[in-house]
Amino acid sequence: MQDRPHHKHAEKVVQQFREELGEDLCKKIGDYPFGSLSVLIESAINTSVMKAVDDTIHDFEEALARSRKRARGVHQSP
Repeated sequence: MQDRPHHKHAEKVVQQFREELGEDLCKKIGDYPFGSLSVLIESAINTSVMKAVDDTIHDFEEALARSRKRARGVHQSP
């Protein structure tokens, strides 16, 4: 699932949660709520990853701007 890179991890988290609840309680709850939980977890992971990527890009852009400013200062005539 290339377009859903965090799906597998979300499923693993839900599976671990189901194990904590136990088989009897999981049967009473049914599969649908666990599917919804998996989607919510996947969405949360995606949001966190995208925020980290955005922050990294912002940091890189700031560093690049500082480097360019420094380079212009070095090459300017007095």
